[in-house]
Amino acid sequence: MRVFLIFFLSIFLWSCSEAQVEEFAFRKTLEFSLVDLCGEEDKECIAAVKSQISGCMEESNWRKYLENQDDPEEVNRFVNEFYSCITDDEGNPYFESNV
Repeated sequence: MRVFLIFFLSIFLWSCSEAQVEEFAFRKTLEFSLVDLCGEEDKECIAAVKSQISGCMEESNWRKYLENQDDPEEVNRFVNEFYSCITDDEGNPYFESNV
């Protein structure tokens, strides 16, 4: 079973571009963090994170953030735009930035 998993992951990673792997890793890291912030019981928050994360990454220009992570203004911009983008059915953000 372990060999099959390694084989599958190897094929998956070889078939993806560096940019696709980078986006996948960044998205999954954010997703795990946000789902943790939602808590296990808040199914609506978890669903919102999973359905909105890709769009919010694009809307908040996540690539610009990755290229300028050492710039405090860029970190502040990204965090504010990204966290306010994940919203409930009424348009209220689930998360507040602490930057």
